[in-house]
Amino acid sequence: MPVHPFYQLDVFTDRPLTGNPLAVFPEADGIPPATMQALAREMNLSETTFVLPSSRAVRRVRFFTPSREIPLAGHPTIGTWWLLAELGALGDPPADGSVSVTQETGRGVLPVTLAFEGGRIRAAMMTQALPEFGAIVEDLDALARSLGAGTGVLRDAPAPEVVSTALPQLMVPVSSRDALSALPSGGAGVELVALLRQFDTDCVMCYSPPEQGRVRCRMFAPGLGVPEDPATGSAAGALGAHLVRHGVLAPSGGTAAFTVEQGVEIDRPSRIDVEVDAGADRTITAVRVGGAAVRVIHGEVTL
Repeated sequence: MPVHPFYQLDVFTDRPLTGNPLAVFPEADGIPPATMQALAREMNLSETTFVLPSSRAVRRVRFFTPSREIPLAGHPTIGTWWLLAELGALGDPPADGSVSVTQETGRGVLPVTLAFEGGRIRAAMMTQALPEFGAIVEDLDALARSLGAGTGVLRDAPAPEVVSTALPQLMVPVSSRDALSALPSGGAGVELVALLRQFDTDCVMCYSPPEQGRVRCRMFAPGLGVPEDPATGSAAGALGAHLVRHGVLAPSGGTAAFTVEQGVEIDRPSRIDVEVDAGADRTITAVRVGGAAVRVIHGEVTL
């Protein structure tokens, strides 16, 4: 019977049992897509990745939630390439400095930069797709109800907006950190799922006002089987594009850099570094998201 090794990492953190857990199958060639989906359900994490050979990039990576395949995701990219570097699958690492690799994804071939220190990987930074800006949510009362919030909790500037640098996600400004922390995980459940699907998304990224280069966030995706995600790289990149587009964050030297703090309310604190390159007219030319990861589990699946 085929035996498939897998690893579990905690991503966007340097401490085990924090950040966002991820399962990676680093040698997935020969696993049928239906089995990949079944394995993702078995892992029961927000995402599971499967690494395959590629004729277009260093590796092809497929991303699965417990319920469906998605084209690209942030913390799975960081964790997958962190693991490949630690396993020596990318060749001998430099003692110090960085290397660039490419991954074939559902959003095309995209670069990932891996930084090394003393021969060990210390950080990974992925380039996401250029942002696509979608629908604006005008009914703040209905949005607040779907999030399980009262009136006055949401801000109307910038207006809640669907943004995608990987998959569409709704960016929602909340009045304060305390108001953000008070939201129930998963919002109002099926009511939130129904509202989000009116705007062709399953994900909502709620955020409080930036403070000294940090933005506290919470991401709910109950329609994907993820009531609350501890760390969401794709949403962090989309948030950066949203904040730069609306002038909430201004580029310095052509780049707006900030840190997303997420997962605090569910005892999985995480840190996501975000960089958005933009011109004086706020035209965005690149979105990057990065951080660290740590291995916590190694096992095998026999099928």
